Amino acid sequence: GGPVIVSRRKHGAALIMVLWTVKALSLVVLAGSRGARQHTQRVALELDRMRAQVVLDGALQLVAGNMITDKALTRSYRRLQMRLGDVDAWVEVVPSSGLIDINVVQPELLQVLFQRVGGLTAGEATALAARIHDFIDPDDVPSPLGGAELAQYRAAGSNVVPRNAGIEDLSELKLVLGMTPELYEIIVPFLGINGQQRIALYSAPPALIDALSGHHGLGARLQASPPELRGGMLEPGITTELFSTMPAGGGDQTIRLRAFVQTRDQRWWQRQVWLDLHPTLGSITPWTTRAVEPTRRINKPEQELNP
Repeated sequence: GGPVIVSRRKHGAALIMVLWTVKALSLVVLAGSRGARQHTQRVALELDRMRAQVVLDGALQLVAGNMITDKALTRSYRRLQMRLGDVDAWVEVVPSSGLIDINVVQPELLQVLFQRVGGLTAGEATALAARIHDFIDPDDVPSPLGGAELAQYRAAGSNVVPRNAGIEDLSELKLVLGMTPELYEIIVPFLGINGQQRIALYSAPPALIDALSGHHGLGARLQASPPELRGGMLEPGITTELFSTMPAGGGDQTIRLRAFVQTRDQRWWQRQVWLDLHPTLGSITPWTTRAVEPTRRINKPEQELNP
């Protein structure tokens, strides 16, 4: 009886080994197929992004060219729709005067932005506005409202040196003591350069008007109203102090363009550029491209486009 038992044990061990081998191979195959599927999805997404970018770049070039010949496009906020091939594209035109110029903005306006858009407390908003001012101003004396100059950066263990001059690239705000990446991403759509101390109501995007006023839909109602009536639609007090209702003059020279498109795969894509309408020496275009953001996927931009 002994040899039979040993033989059965050997067969049982061999069967277990075979089962484990089959299971291991199935896991390898499953992992391989999952990896292949993920790779296919990444390739499909990248192809969709490239197709969208061709349309977005074409729309941006068309609008930029039109702005050179039609200065009216640079005087106020616009939403333009165009058909490129079999695809609809939208371009949002925002003159710099319709955004918050980080170099000349009043601290009170920044505080409202940080509280209503960024979700900071009143104390946090006051301190961060002071630190941004200290980062830009030429002196080395920190604001008593929670500001920070070189000594405060060193005490915090930061190697950052305050710029002590105007910001040329909005991404420099990430260096300000207390600015988080999350807060920066929330507020940067409302920021600009080469603007003015108060936001020009005629140039402001609806989303910014809504955010600062605290009234959803006010920006769209203002844009749909005759220009001469818009100032009267603002609440007295802080809202009117944040916005300038002076009529637009000859138009801004620094413009932010945002192009949007939805591809056949039902994805929304966006591309943003900053343009200076003055050409540079040797430029092949009659304008200067100051900054270009990579094409990125976004959620459906309901308020901006209402497609």
